[in-house]
Amino acid sequence: MILTRMMDIMTELKARPVVKNKFWIVEDGDQKVATIQAVEEGGYVYVQNELRKKFTTIKLLSKEYNIVFDKPPRAKKPVEAYEVYGWPTETKPHNPLYDVSKRLPIYTKDDKSKSYYCAGYYIVKLSSVWSRAYCPKMITLQRYEFAGPFHTIEQQTEQLGIANGN
Repeated sequence: MILTRMMDIMTELKARPVVKNKFWIVEDGDQKVATIQAVEEGGYVYVQNELRKKFTTIKLLSKEYNIVFDKPPRAKKPVEAYEVYGWPTETKPHNPLYDVSKRLPIYTKDDKSKSYYCAGYYIVKLSSVWSRAYCPKMITLQRYEFAGPFHTIEQQTEQLGIANGN
């Protein structure tokens, strides 16, 4: 019993949430070893095989069994799709324009901004190496050699491979 307890102290267990703030699965590596349940009258119950032990706080339970609690994954907000003349943008565009001479869909990030961005995916040659750019500043494309815009990451990746000789 004492040897088992010492092994428990040495091993750091992880509690993965199943139901937020109510139920966790305790894992030792890839193996499920126990569960933790919140009880209605207050407190938490640690259940491992035939063992059931109640704790008043999650902190006491965590300390007793050397358990680290994983934080539940945050729900991702749905990504809103924005575009300027059919080209994707990372933010809501303001003052959309199409520069006919350079064939660039451009926009600002707010109504009063003087910084213009180019909608779409690009590859830009920086220090003799081609790299990816998504909605770069217009000044970047004025200063460096570039190719684009592309509608998708796949098109950008294909052109990047060609430009770098792969």
